[in-house]
Amino acid sequence: MQISRMKTRGISIPLAHPVFEGHFPDRPIVPGSMLIDLVLAAWEDAGGETFTSVPVVKFHRPVAPGDTLVLHFAPTTQGIGAGVRFTCLRE
Repeated sequence: MQISRMKTRGISIPLAHPVFEGHFPDRPIVPGSMLIDLVLAAWEDAGGETFTSVPVVKFHRPVAPGDTLVLHFAPTTQGIGAGVRFTCLRE
């Protein structure tokens, strides 16, 4: 299935998730690589095609355990080939 318009998904990472062990002990945050994995999984769950690379990502603020995120994503043809443009914001 192809996605032809903007989609929205909610993402929540439980406080007890093992990713927070050691990242960082005094102020745990969600690693950027996990955020990218969650975004790509949501994209694929919505029917988007699998991506093998993410050429540009900007992280503006840390995401803490228990934060609820709202993901907005849409297909794009800007640049080389097809892709996905997304924003992931804290509620």
